Amino acid sequence: MKTSHLTISHLSAKTKEGKEILHDISLSFSSSKVYAIMGPNGSGKSTLAHVLLGNPEYTIQGSILFNLTNIEKVVTEERARLGLFLSYQSPVAIPGVSVVHLLRTAYQKTHQLMKIEQFMSILKQHAKTLHIESILLNRSIHDGFSGGEKKKIELLQALVLKPKLAIFDEIDTGLDVDALKVVAQGINMLKEFGTGVIMITHYKRLLSYIPVDVVYVLSKGKLVKTGNHQLASIIERKGYAGL
Repeated sequence: MKTSHLTISHLSAKTKEGKEILHDISLSFSSSKVYAIMGPNGSGKSTLAHVLLGNPEYTIQGSILFNLTNIEKVVTEERARLGLFLSYQSPVAIPGVSVVHLLRTAYQKTHQLMKIEQFMSILKQHAKTLHIESILLNRSIHDGFSGGEKKKIELLQALVLKPKLAIFDEIDTGLDVDALKVVAQGINMLKEFGTGVIMITHYKRLLSYIPVDVVYVLSKGKLVKTGNHQLASIIERKGYAGL
């Protein structure tokens, strides 16, 4: 996979009501690396994820370049075609649309056509890696799924689609230790595939199982600290107030 770069320069974001959530943030991300975006509640982490995928609820200033192409005015679906993927913190159920159908449709929009038998083989292989029961693949996506099942299905989508950059918004929330290890295994696989992984999280728990290249810390909508995996350990010991 060719190296991809996402560069954010002096990004500010406001709600439609005019409330500023992000202020003058500059960050960079590359494929084949793992990033953690950390910060206390209300620091703007989830807003950043939504802005990167083009949520129209926010008005932005600054620039967002993906492989040197300005994408501020590019709609969400087109950003996905370009290779950006977002796993939502609380994914919504889509009654009547099975996991298989959704993934098959998404795959056809971003990859060369593949025989259904070959696609199903890949899908089942990744589902097995994530300990997802095959019966879930034919059910309506996220409809009646447990919290842990939803998180795994979101990660399954990324493993099948192999985006250039994948953003996971608090994928570790509500997971027990066993599920956390499975999710970490999937994220490490994504990196091996060449995908750049951006994890938005409050805690270091998930980072204990994933080698993180860069840690960005947000507070009150601003970037306040940049470091490596050791920064996450400092936050674990001292909290955000200790930075």
